[in-house]
Amino acid sequence: MRLAQQRKAAGRSQASLAALLGVDRSTVVRWEAAETAPQPWLRPNLAAALGITAHELDGLLDDVSAVADTGDRVSHSRPSLSIRLSDGPRLDTVVEHLREQWHLLVKTDNLLGPRHALSGVLGQLDTINELLAMAGTVGRPQVVRLAAQYAESASWLYEDSGGAAEARHWSGRALEWAIEADDPLMTSWVLFRRSQQAVPGGCAAQVLGLAGAARRAAPDLLPPMRAALDQQEAQGLAMDGDESAAHRKLDDAHKWAVTDVAGDARTGHGSFCTASYIEVQRAGCWLTLGRPDRAITLYEATLPGLPDVYRRDRGVALGRLASAYAASGEPEPAATVATEALGIGQEVGSERTLGLVRAVGTKLSGYRRLPAVSQFIRELAMEAR
Repeated sequence: MRLAQQRKAAGRSQASLAALLGVDRSTVVRWEAAETAPQPWLRPNLAAALGITAHELDGLLDDVSAVADTGDRVSHSRPSLSIRLSDGPRLDTVVEHLREQWHLLVKTDNLLGPRHALSGVLGQLDTINELLAMAGTVGRPQVVRLAAQYAESASWLYEDSGGAAEARHWSGRALEWAIEADDPLMTSWVLFRRSQQAVPGGCAAQVLGLAGAARRAAPDLLPPMRAALDQQEAQGLAMDGDESAAHRKLDDAHKWAVTDVAGDARTGHGSFCTASYIEVQRAGCWLTLGRPDRAITLYEATLPGLPDVYRRDRGVALGRLASAYAASGEPEPAATVATEALGIGQEVGSERTLGLVRAVGTKLSGYRRLPAVSQFIRELAMEAR
């Protein structure tokens, strides 16, 4: 297809083009196979990425859609599925329905991980973009607010899946939509996510700066969000080596801790910040501060209290516990815990968990003579295939 030829001429892979546009690679594959056409709001960016004008892109797409049944060659064109709504009660009902679907997708993520929730979130974003294209001045604000909510979820799911570029793209879109909607709580939450995304870069000042911006964006934060921000600032303080301030922040987080076993965020963003979650984060701070012994004690004490619905968080915490054991010179328990974390990471598709487990494998490579380590390294090698 000419679309694929133009992509190659522009020096772009399907994956890199998808990341640039904030879509799945499978979406680009379907475009090039003429199974679907790029949505109108994506076309200007697609044309720019391909190094052609919008008119030239329209020509490529018209050429694809004109393919007809010619014996052994069957057209893949499909009838338009565009949503046709106007401002009013029906639009309100559709928005409320999509908001309910968001809660279900959040629970899917917590139980089954990002790979099971991401396609649903991206599919709903396609629908929301169609709503944005037709909503009038009265109906647009509620659709934009919903778009920010879904975009923030897409950012998080990509982050957990290891898609850093896609995560930044969607957090940027979420921030733009939250500001347009004049939604200070969502603006604050996206800035909180930006602070989380800054952690792997190792710059404590940036982590703390973004967390501070999130706090300023919404003076009247809900309790779960206060808890989330307190524990996030604790992470930044631990990165900065300020042990006392980090633990004071975690103590503050407990004042706002919630009780949540549903995992669907119905009590608001940050509803995952239960007392056990905060203590798991405290254990992580001990690890960051170079005290793996204290991290081990706390992980072992608090992990049993983590609600079952937060399956992915359990995998991450086990990966960090394995790291703590390895740092303490205890290879066998490190391997045993890492094996459990590996299973969860594979099950839910969490690249964060798998990244932690791979790092433990590197640390334990000199202990292959130990049965638990040998078994773990074999399973890790199978995961890499």
